[in-house]
Amino acid sequence: MTTDATPAELATAYRHAGYRATGLWTDTDLAQLVADRAAAHPDRELFLFEGRRVTYGEFERWTRAVAQDLVRRGVRPGDRVLVLLPNCLEALVLQIAAFRAGAVDVPVVPIYREHEMRQIIGDCAPAAVCTTISLGSRVPTTELDTLLDELGQKPVVRYAVGGMPEGWSTVPTVDALTDEPLPAPRAPEDPVLLLYTSGTTAAPKGAMLSSRAVVAHMVNFQDVLEAGEHTVTLAATPLSHLGGFIAAVVFPTFLGGRSVIMPGWAPDEALALIEAEGVTLMMGATVFIADLVQRYETLPAERYRLTTYAAAGAALAPELVDRAAAAGVSVVRCYGMTETAGVLAGAARTDPLERRREWDGRLLRGMEMEAVDDDGNLVPPGTIGRFRIRGPQLLDAYTDPVVSAEQIDENGWFYPGDVGRIDEQGWVQMVGRTKDIVNRGGEKFSTMDIEMVVGSHPGVEKVAVTAIADERLGEAVGAWVVLDEPTRAAGVQPLLEYLVERRLAKQKIPVEWHVVEALPATASGKMQKHRLASLADLEVWTAGPGSRA
Repeated sequence: MTTDATPAELATAYRHAGYRATGLWTDTDLAQLVADRAAAHPDRELFLFEGRRVTYGEFERWTRAVAQDLVRRGVRPGDRVLVLLPNCLEALVLQIAAFRAGAVDVPVVPIYREHEMRQIIGDCAPAAVCTTISLGSRVPTTELDTLLDELGQKPVVRYAVGGMPEGWSTVPTVDALTDEPLPAPRAPEDPVLLLYTSGTTAAPKGAMLSSRAVVAHMVNFQDVLEAGEHTVTLAATPLSHLGGFIAAVVFPTFLGGRSVIMPGWAPDEALALIEAEGVTLMMGATVFIADLVQRYETLPAERYRLTTYAAAGAALAPELVDRAAAAGVSVVRCYGMTETAGVLAGAARTDPLERRREWDGRLLRGMEMEAVDDDGNLVPPGTIGRFRIRGPQLLDAYTDPVVSAEQIDENGWFYPGDVGRIDEQGWVQMVGRTKDIVNRGGEKFSTMDIEMVVGSHPGVEKVAVTAIADERLGEAVGAWVVLDEPTRAAGVQPLLEYLVERRLAKQKIPVEWHVVEALPATASGKMQKHRLASLADLEVWTAGPGSRA
């Protein structure tokens, strides 16, 4: 740091020194993590996937063999390796191999199709790509070939899983391992992960994360969850998504523990795996814990069940936390995002239930978070404002400098677009996004708050609330709901009466109800509200206070 550094640069340097001094930023890199753990206990099981048990030693040798092949074919340090795969072993192997080759891992959820992939490929310019030959009725290898040709991209290697179309190679097996050396690991501050956000409201944005940011999250996550070598994690979310990748291999490897990986979510199968494998931890969106609790409520109390569920990524009704506790599962609500390498606030199992049911955890060590008004001024503790965040887990930048400038200021504050409150004890409560606020004639309501109440009705299976246009008030409250048959048959009136009984302010009661078969969501469970208006309605009810009927 030079003597002519600006005050903002000096402040940043002091913050960074603090991250190092407190052990949040270390020299640990993701490329070496698997190798180090394998050297310490090569025969220990790392994960179970569809009946196949893989040890640390076997996984280390396989990822090294693939990394050698990447380097041999021309992948260089800093190049991007794009992985577009459903849940399979190759999805884990390719991502870790990318680290070990000195490259940047670019995992992409397989629900993305040509529209999103055209933007992603154009943005990241991958040196290597890996996908599957079939995904339902789709042929992803053909999709990628077409897009790569259209964009003039010529990756040095194309790996296919499940076959070998012309121009594609199979992923090397452990038998391909040689004595060839691998590149030196990248510096802890260098980007190793390029993650494209889920695109719930707009086109995917490329967030670049360093090893030190991810490792800082691992340190904090281990502390708040009291995890260790004894921890057995169930991973059911996509392995090409940060949450699934962390749960399946990064966090277990960091701990020296093990994971159980599912090819997709199947609640009855999950129940059996949890019991058979002694699973202690699961993390993900609301849908998974809701399915598990529904089943646990019918089982004898003596049956083994999941110990801890870390919930993040979607609204969670307090009543579900209560039901989980009654069924023997501790739900700990968390708050985080891709840009913070995972969660930045989380509750512990030992925290009081009344806190865990209402709040999204306490700020993790080293993480700073403030709530500000529209002019950037701090609001009093406990008051709703726009969040801003900084800390050791934060992304370095987006691939688009314009987006970086819009969301990260000169003082290192990141503005995620979320709205909520932070109390005097550092507890965080998200109430929605800046775009998830209904401005009804000057009165502003959080859609998440309304969703919590509507979703607590026993006949409402899923709900999404958003602003709808209103000629007189500017905006009004609209709800899209998936209902069970009795609730749908009863019509809107019992729902309105329920909301009044729950003391929901009349102004917050939806005036337009769209009954639909399913709600659009990303693979990680986040609601895609920008797609609600295009859904086919089973029924539309127009009723409630201020109705336009």
